[in-house]
Amino acid sequence: MTLRLLILAAAVLALVAPAASGKPQRIVSTNVCADQLALALVDRVRILSVSRMAIEPEISNLAEQARGIRINNARAEEIVELKPDLILGDIYTGKGANRLASTIGVPVHIVGIASSLDDVRKVIRDVAAALGEPERGEQLVAAMNARIAKTHSPTTKPITALVYEPNGLTAGAGTLTNDILAAAGLTNLAPKLTGQAYATVALETVVAAAPQLLILDDSYGATASRAQSILRHPAFRALEGKTTLYKIPSRLWLCPGPWVGEAVERLAAERARITE
Repeated sequence: MTLRLLILAAAVLALVAPAASGKPQRIVSTNVCADQLALALVDRVRILSVSRMAIEPEISNLAEQARGIRINNARAEEIVELKPDLILGDIYTGKGANRLASTIGVPVHIVGIASSLDDVRKVIRDVAAALGEPERGEQLVAAMNARIAKTHSPTTKPITALVYEPNGLTAGAGTLTNDILAAAGLTNLAPKLTGQAYATVALETVVAAAPQLLILDDSYGATASRAQSILRHPAFRALEGKTTLYKIPSRLWLCPGPWVGEAVERLAAERARITE
C-alpha cells in the first residue's frame, strides 16, 4: 500500500463515524448491479458515488436516476477519498477498493450472483439488509412476485424458446435466464442444444432446432459490431413462418433485481400473443 493510500486510510478512520441511525449514509457502489440495487433501495442523498456504467441506459434500468451522482472507476484511491461508510461491489470489479476497505474497517457488501429467481430474491434481501432497509427490500420482492404471478396462464400448450445473444451465446440450465423463461411459461431449448450453463450455439443449429420463439438482445441496437451482426444473418430467413423473433433488453436479466419481473412479464405477454 502506498504512503498516500495509508494517509487517506487514516483519514477515513478518523473522519467517518457510524451514522446515528445505524444505516450507512455514505454509500459507494462500484458495479452496475450494485448501483441499481442501491438506487432502488435507498434515498439518493445517501449515495456518494456509482460506477461509470450506472448511467448507461442499455445496461442499467435506473440510468436516469443515476445521472448527477459522482462516477467512480472502482479504483482504491478514489474510493478511499470519498470516505464511504459502506462499499457495494462484486467479486470482479473494485477488488483493490474492497481489499483496502476491509483493512481499514469500512464495511463491504458483495452483491451476489443469481442463477434463479429465488437467488434474485435473496440478493435483494441481502443488499437491503446491508443498507439498513429490510422493509424496502421486502417491498421490492413483493412487487416482483406480484408481477410474475400475474403472468401465470392455465394454458398447457408448450411454446419452445431460445435466447440468442451476440456471438451466438445462449443460456441453458442453471441460469437466471432459464428460470425467467420457465416462469414466463416457455420451454428453453438451450439445455437440449448444449449441456453448459452458457455456450455458443452455431446459427445452423438454431435454424435446425426452429424454436417457436427466438429471443434476441435488443441492447445496443444502433451499433453494427461483429458480435451483433450474427443476429442479422440472412440464415434467419429460413425460420420465417416457423419462428417468431422477439427483442428484449438484456438489462432486464443482466443483474439480479426486481426488474427481472418485467422480463417475465414481457416474455409471458409474447407467449400469450403467439398462442392466440
